[in-house]
Amino acid sequence: MNIEIVERPELKAAVLQIPRDGRLVRDAWAQVSARLKHHPGVADREHGYVFIPEWQWSTEVTTLWVGMVVDHFEGLPAELQQITIPAKRYAKLTVRGNRTHMEEAYGALFGWFEQGPYERDVRDGSFGYEMNRLQPVNPFEIPADDIDYFDYDIYAPIKDETKLQIY
Repeated sequence: MNIEIVERPELKAAVLQIPRDGRLVRDAWAQVSARLKHHPGVADREHGYVFIPEWQWSTEVTTLWVGMVVDHFEGLPAELQQITIPAKRYAKLTVRGNRTHMEEAYGALFGWFEQGPYERDVRDGSFGYEMNRLQPVNPFEIPADDIDYFDYDIYAPIKDETKLQIY
């Protein structure tokens, strides 16, 4: 699996915070996309985002934020929360395949961080995200128990310092 190191600019997103549950992810996506269908501030209509609170990896990820990237927060529906993800370096991994492939991709990413020299940024307030392609098939329209093909990019934040040792 090919893991790249990429720099990503600051992201602003209009989101709904939900418990980690595939069915709730789809419900939240339906609500966000309906509320932002004609909103001029939407910056990316080609992808649906699932933001992951990295600090929860130490125990278990129990909360997700589902939404769309926006240019600005003005005029957003009051029901949607606003989050800003600062510009940062990420480990990027593309997932394209069935559920087994997806699980292997996450395993490869965790292993990559364990081997170093980069450290995953799991500090409070740090977010990773999944950027789901909505075409040719919108994965949020397929029930969580039925979906068996995935097409998205994982962005796992890298801590500013590396684990390199200098002798």
